[in-house]
This record gives sequence, structure tokens and C-alpha cells, in this order.
Amino acid sequence: MNTYKAGFRSLIVAGLLLTGTSCSDYFDVNTSPNLAASAPANLLLTSAEGMLGFTMGSDVHRYTLLFSQQLAAQNGRQTEAWDAYNLQSTEVNGLFRTNLYAGVMADLEQILAKDPQVTHPAFFGIAKTLKAFTYSVITDLWGDVPFSQALQGTTNTQPKLDPSRDIYTGLIRLLDEAIVDLGKTSSLAAPTTADYVYAGNTQRWIRLANTLKLRLYLHMLNAGAVTPEFVNAFVRTTEANAQTGFMTGVADDFQQRFEATANRQNPIHQFILTRTDDIAVSATIMNLMNSKADPRRAVYFTPAPFSPAALATPPASTTGYIGLQNGTGGNQVRNTLSRLHTYVRGNVTTPAASVPAGPTLGVTGLAYDGTAPVQMLNFAEYNFIRAELALRYGGPGDAQTFFQRGITASFTDAGLGAQAAAYITRNGTLTGSPEQQLQQIIEEKYVGNFMVALEPWNDWRRTGYPGLSRIPTSVNPGNQGRVPRALPYPQQEVDANPNISQRNSLSERPVFWDTRTTGPQ
Repeated sequence: MNTYKAGFRSLIVAGLLLTGTSCSDYFDVNTSPNLAASAPANLLLTSAEGMLGFTMGSDVHRYTLLFSQQLAAQNGRQTEAWDAYNLQSTEVNGLFRTNLYAGVMADLEQILAKDPQVTHPAFFGIAKTLKAFTYSVITDLWGDVPFSQALQGTTNTQPKLDPSRDIYTGLIRLLDEAIVDLGKTSSLAAPTTADYVYAGNTQRWIRLANTLKLRLYLHMLNAGAVTPEFVNAFVRTTEANAQTGFMTGVADDFQQRFEATANRQNPIHQFILTRTDDIAVSATIMNLMNSKADPRRAVYFTPAPFSPAALATPPASTTGYIGLQNGTGGNQVRNTLSRLHTYVRGNVTTPAASVPAGPTLGVTGLAYDGTAPVQMLNFAEYNFIRAELALRYGGPGDAQTFFQRGITASFTDAGLGAQAAAYITRNGTLTGSPEQQLQQIIEEKYVGNFMVALEPWNDWRRTGYPGLSRIPTSVNPGNQGRVPRALPYPQQEVDANPNISQRNSLSERPVFWDTRTTGPQ
């Protein structure tokens, strides 16, 4: 992690030198992972966005996509323990404190503390939107966490935990404030090149803020924290403004882009470079996509068994791609499995002539440039949210229409837009009972959210879909193969803050909206 962090932040070293900030202090991540308070807002914004994108493509990504069975693990190392739900409290120390609170959140707080007389209001609106997103990640991972007393430095080193329900209410207010700030005009210098997400386009930031609100409202509906009537009124009011309503296309995807330069590449790709055989594709998502002969497999995965011919002409039937059942890694390396491909790792840079006929020690012979973005909330998800809202809560619009739009958006994101219509002809009609239609929506959302950290796990906790397999009890007898419902609290925080008590197991349900009692537990 630290290598990447230093690499990404080298993008702003020149600015640091101009402001007189010590580079040695800045890169001492063990002392201060965030920028100095005197740093200008544009450097703080770049830093916060970079750390958020990195974090969503590293620890959050690995834990939650193993739990939601998009990924599986082999080779007997750390990831295989996580795949067996043996995640230790000491392993999440850095994620909680260094990356999220002292990294992303600290940089955002410094932006929000800037003088509004000399800082463009868009900086405040973007920072509030990112803060709301980051806190939604934190509370969805851990449940009750410091919120109202957090980020106070030495003033309060033992903040209380706020209930996750109260945090959600606070995030909605924060997003409302963000939308107001983003709608203001000013002659001050606006964020442009400092904003790696939307290049300072405030309309797109407003669309993200509204779409994030809708995601949060969908979670809240699960616990009765808001009424369907309230959410549906919000949708009607918001979508009436096409310019600053909800996301309107894949260009509005909330994602962090990466570069082909070493240490600035996609963090998923970087992890695979250093641990080539540790990550596999889960049989859960693979079997789901195989059953529909899903064309997206050709960019999501490498064919199996691998060959240059299969790479050149991807299998189009219900076979040709192989996943690994979660919890069955068995300290082995299986060279016959499919691997993550261009959608996740960027463009292939290997000359075709150098690609071997079969993998050696799990290596296909393919090299990638690592430029694939880390997606955090995409246009496909927005449409699937609308489909679920229409189906379950009488929301505006037609569930079937939004269902098909979600599929089309996912294919477009994958660079396969021309193949969407044929797939929709075969798989794009909602049928059966309302529960069966919900299953269809969530399963397509699950595929459309491939490699999007956290939300596939959230959807399973909310709805029970897709159907996840219990891992063998033998690999984690204490958990009896149950899918985790939360992360352990960081041991560092438990030791330092008497307000935090460690949960008894990962099967506890600390997030207020995780109320489902039917289906797989």
C-alpha cells in the first residue's frame, strides 16, 4: 500500500514544493498519511480522491468481493484465510485508521476548514460528497463508528460510536449541503485538473450526490428508516431536472482512473502482479454468467483452459470459463482456472506471438497496463436501483425498462454495447413472482457491479441475492460457513478507545439496514 500511495502522491510533489511543505514529512506515511493543513485545496482534493480510489480497489475490494463471492482465493496465503472468513482484527487497523480516517477523511476535513472567502464553493461541495460516500463505506463495513465526534485530533482521542442509522441521516444532510455548494457560482479558481473524477464538472458531481442519496435511501427502506412515499417523491423531484438530477449515462460513472506508470496503476492489478496466484474468480459469479453464455466474460475473465486461440475468439457457449468455489483453495495453485482480464487490469500489452499455449504457474503470458478504473458507483447500478424501487416500492417508472437499461449500461461499460440487445432478448424480461423478479434484478446488478467494492455484499445482506454458497465448515468451524455480516473492529481502536468493544463474531449484524431474516444467512 505505501509504495502505491507514495507513487500516486508524487503527482503533486511539485505543488508541495511550491507551498513549502516538507516532502520528507509528507511521504512519512507512518507519521502523517494526509497532507499538511497548510496545503491548498486542490492538492488536498487530489490526495483524497487518490487514496479513496486506492482503498476501494485494495482492502475494501478484497474483503467484500471474497465475501460476496465474486472472487475466491488459493495458494495458501493471506487471501485464502479471508476467503474462509478468518479475518483478524489486527488486519483492518490500516484500512480503518490510515486509509479511511487519517487518509481520505482528514484531507477532506482540511478542505472543509478552508476560508470560503478564498476557496471556490465547488471544493466544499465535492469534499462533502466524498465525505458522505466514504462514511457510507465505513458504516456499511463496521456498523456503529465514530461520526459526530470523529476527526477532532487531540481534542478528542476517544470519540463515541454513533448508531449507523443516525450516521445515514447525517449523510443525507451532508449530501444536501453538497448539492447547494455545487450549485453556487464564483469567480474564484475552480477545481479542474485537481479533480481526477469529473475534472471539476459540478453537474456531474450533483448527479453523483443525488444518485448516492438514492443508494442510501434504498438501504434505509430495508429497515423502514424512510417511507416509500418519501423516496418516490424525492425521485420525481430530482429527475425533473435532467441537467442536475441523477446519473444520465456511463460518462457519469463514479470511478478513479489510473495510469500505466509503475506504482500509479490500478491497485487490483498491482496486487495480482505481486501475488499472481492468490486471487481466482469465484464459481458463484462464473456459474451465473456461464448459465447465460454472458458475453461480458470475454473482458471480465480469461478463457479456461487458456490458449491464444481461445483468447482471440472467446468462448460463446455456456462453457469455456472456470471459477473456484469459495473456501476450497486448499493451499494449492490451480493453473486451469480463469483469471481476471482487461475489464479489471487494463489493456493487454503482450505481443500475440509471445503468449504461451497454456499457463505456467498460473501465468497466462499476458501483460496488462494497469489502467482500468476502480468503479465505486456506476450508471448501471443507478438503473438497477430504479428497477428495484419500481418493483418493490411502487417507485416512478417501469421496473422492466430500468432493468434493461441497467444491462445496457453494464455492457457499454464493458465496451460491448453492440451485444447488449441480443443478451436482453434472451435474459432481459422480468418474469415470475415479485420475489423472482427481485432475484433477476439483483443478479444482473451483481454482474453489472463486477469488481465494485462493497455494494454486491450490501445487496446480499439486504436481499439474500445472489444465492451464495456456504464455505465448507471444516475451514472455519466456529463460523459454520456463514457469510460475514460485518468486519471486526480494528484491534488498534479497541485497545485505544474504551467506547469500542470487539464484536463476538463476523456474523453479527451491526448495520441497521441488515434486517433480512429469510433466505441464506
